[in-house]
Amino acid sequence: MIVKKIQYYKNFLERDNYKSFYLAFFRVAISLWLLKEVWIIWPNLNLFFETTIFIEPDKPILRLIIGDASWFRANYLFFVIPYIAILILNLLGIGRCLTAGLVFLFVFILHKINSTIINGGDVAVQFLLFYLIFANSYQYFVWSIKIKRDNDFQRLINLLSNLAILSIMLYLCIAYLAVGLSKSIDPLWRSGEATYYALLNERFKGTSLNELIVKNKWVNYTINYGTILFELLFPFMIWFKKSRPYLLIFGIFFHLCIYIFMMIYGFEIIFILMYGFFLPNDQLIKFAHKINRFFSSGHGAINRYIGLANNPKTVQEQK
Repeated sequence: MIVKKIQYYKNFLERDNYKSFYLAFFRVAISLWLLKEVWIIWPNLNLFFETTIFIEPDKPILRLIIGDASWFRANYLFFVIPYIAILILNLLGIGRCLTAGLVFLFVFILHKINSTIINGGDVAVQFLLFYLIFANSYQYFVWSIKIKRDNDFQRLINLLSNLAILSIMLYLCIAYLAVGLSKSIDPLWRSGEATYYALLNERFKGTSLNELIVKNKWVNYTINYGTILFELLFPFMIWFKKSRPYLLIFGIFFHLCIYIFMMIYGFEIIFILMYGFFLPNDQLIKFAHKINRFFSSGHGAINRYIGLANNPKTVQEQK
């Protein structure tokens, strides 16, 4: 009985790449986000790489990868420029899984070098990049020629891709559950005063409205306990179709509020991006077609890159 169940789910996962469009969009979004991070630190590259403030050369794994730290500081552009090039290739879908693996390696090294300044969003991205190595995110948003594979190999690709998707979805759920449980046993959160101190903390005080929000204790308690309730319920209720839309809408609102009022940026964007894996692939493709028709005539290099007009399966799904 158990063997039959396993075989059933295996056959189901091998049948198709069920999140093909959003996987491709997610790859593009992550690549753009990482390029944005490089653009932000570009004026201060010397501070990040030439000095001993952030580089931590004493870790054995770094000595193995980058060798002599002093040489690396003097020649850091030999790391940064290829990193940018690899991100652009990943954005265009050129090199596919090989490029995805290189992006993960570069980000891994960058985070190890500057581990004192990475945040929760950076940690999440590192995990997500690892999963993307095994995912087929190249059915859309690809500049290179589509690759035709034999049926058996395609089934294996579908299996690995769907397992990678499930890993990302489970990662999001486990992250919420872990944070929710830790808050539920924390005395400050249990007392209902955690959000009060968080919103008034100088480091996280994003707007002048923070003081007005926490002035009313019942508003403060609602935010405090509502946060815990949402984080504990999400991992279980998100798998039910009826509750999923409400959780996703509330979750987007929740993370946008943290983005605005607490100035925690990357972490919130990455979590919102992961929500897309809980949306139906066919609905996303139909929505993408509408956007595509609104902004263009459906022809040209950009449309070939998106892949909506060229993908026979897409045309069938649109009908």
